[in-house]
Order: sequence, then C-alpha cells, then structure tokens
Amino acid sequence: MISDSNTKPVKTAILLLNMGGPESASEVHPYLNELFQDKELLKLPLQKILGNFIAWRRTPFIQQRYEELGQYSPTRRIMEEQGQKIAALLDESSPETAPHVCVPGFRYAVPRTGDELERFHDAERIILFSHYPQHSCSTSGSSLCDAYRWLNENPGLQNKISVIDRWWDREDYTDLWVKLIERKFKEFKSSHNLRDEDVLILYSAHSLPEAYCLEKGDLYNLEIKGTVQNIENKLKSRGLNHKHSLGWQSKVGPKRTKWLSPSTPEVIENSSEKAILIVPVAFTTDHIETLDEIDIEFREYVEDGKKLFSRADCFNLDDSFIRLCGKLVEEHIAENFNSSIRPCCKNCVGKDCAAMREFFGSKPVRYQE
Repeated sequence: MISDSNTKPVKTAILLLNMGGPESASEVHPYLNELFQDKELLKLPLQKILGNFIAWRRTPFIQQRYEELGQYSPTRRIMEEQGQKIAALLDESSPETAPHVCVPGFRYAVPRTGDELERFHDAERIILFSHYPQHSCSTSGSSLCDAYRWLNENPGLQNKISVIDRWWDREDYTDLWVKLIERKFKEFKSSHNLRDEDVLILYSAHSLPEAYCLEKGDLYNLEIKGTVQNIENKLKSRGLNHKHSLGWQSKVGPKRTKWLSPSTPEVIENSSEKAILIVPVAFTTDHIETLDEIDIEFREYVEDGKKLFSRADCFNLDDSFIRLCGKLVEEHIAENFNSSIRPCCKNCVGKDCAAMREFFGSKPVRYQE
C-alpha cells in the first residue's frame, strides 16, 4: 500500500483532474496529438487524420511560444504544490479520513489519471476532484470519461471512488475572484491615475464550438455567464463603478466552425475604455492560455490600441483557494462521498457520458426539463 511521508498507509487519495501540459519540447507533439484525437474535447471530421494534421501543424508554433516564455507548462509543478497544501490542511481538519494524499491526474500528460488510480488503488477512498469549476463535456466530461474507461477496464475500485464536480456557483468561489479582481483593479487605477469608468473588466474563458452549447446542449457557456454575473453582483455591491464584458479565447480547429462569440480579441478591439483588466475566469492555474495568450498576445492587442493592460491573477497557490479546495473535500466527505456530476447534455452524443455517470452513481444521469 502507498504510504505518506510518515509511512502511514494512505486512507484518502484525491486526484485533481486537469488536462496537464507539456514539460519539454519533445512532449508538445504527443500532447497535442492526443488532445486533438479526443472526440469529447473537439469532434472533427476524419478525427484521426485531421487531428494528427492539426497537431503536426501547430507543434512548431506551440514550441516557439513556450521557448519565448522561457519555460514549458508549469501546471504540474503548481498543482503538485496545491495538492501538498490541500492534503496538509485535510490532515488537520479531517483526521478521521487521514492520512490524505492529493495529486494531479492529467488527461493528456504525466501523471496520467489512470496511473494515479493504479498507484493509490489500496487507499480506502479515492476522490476525483475536477479542477474545472464550470462543467463542460470537453474538459470535466473528458477527464471523467477517461477515468471511467480506465476503471471499467481495471475493476475493483468502483465502491471506493467518488467525484467532486461543478463548484462555480459557490459563494466562497465568487468571493475569491472578487478578492483577486478588486486587488488588481485598485492597483491598476492607482498606478495609472484611472477612474473606475476608465477600466473595462474583461472576463475571458476558453471557447467552444457554438453548436456544442446551442445544439448539443452543453451548459458550459451558461455556467460561465452565471459565474461572471455572480462576481459582478458582488463587485458592484462593493462600490465598483466599471463596465464589464465577456470574451471567448483559444479557438482552434477548422475555420468554418462557428465558435462562441464574441472572441476576446474582438471585445478588445471594440472597447472604448482607456484600460482593460482581463480576468481568466475559467482557469484556476496558470498555463499557456494565461501566460502566453493573455499576458503576451492579448497584451499586444490592447497596447496596439493605445490602451493600458492588466490581468487578474489565477488562483494558483493562494491560501483562500487552498481553503476552498479543502472545504469542498470536507463537504464531500460529510455527504458520504456522494458523486454529483452535471447530467448529460440535452442532445448528448457521447458514447460514454451516460455510462460514466451511472458508474459513479451520479443522479440524474440524463438531462431533465
């Protein structure tokens, strides 16, 4: 049995589910190839051929972007530190389920979710903790289906495994964003002698093909909009007098595919404010979409328009985020490890979506009017 640093057998293992990221140039193509082969993430015609082509074509570009950053993906390092802090917190707050181990479980990178499930198979409980606050079939759904397929092929763990999913509508999650945004907003104003009305708070979230939401019925876009509304209600109640907007970033794939709109660059281009504060509202941890796409690419868009740029921090190792994660696990334990996964999309087309929810005992399985 796997033991913690004090050689006690692990009682509760927590896997933080995420895509992961490449940690070297040689890992970029395998990472992208697997990502674009994932039909749950992005459904393509002739998936194997086109997915491989997109990965091949984008590999040199992504390698160059990482080289210009001076580092490859920091996701694993950050999430391993998050896990250590969460486990230490839980060992104190929930001694009856200790010792705890909390580690990342990645969809397309090392450490793989399946490998971590195998490593901790002797633990009394295993919790799959989606690190995506808003549920999308492309992110949370893909990671959970990946775990389900491994578990289905490696029986014996079903009675000890459970899932934490969707936590965007919690007040403490909203409060954390309010803290980070308000802090950066005040710094931004003070540094450049700005009024509230001079600043556009631009919430930016990873985009999806429009049909995923409007036709299939993925509620991700509505959960993002709900997140933004919750944050804005609190910011306004605290006296901030600014404008805000929502944009969608990271569109990739066939050009004829219509994606959620407006894109973040379109919002930047059409804004009239002197300054733009971008909030990476769908992300908990810094990675290439924050460190490169927002901090470099979007900064250039903003400054080319003679405007000022700033970005709210991701949660990363913020103590409030560690406490939030600990609280989510504590509540999950108190609820007898009950899995609650968002039901399948109204017009679900995923072959494993319903079976995955049934496996984890989440109800209702299917969308209900």
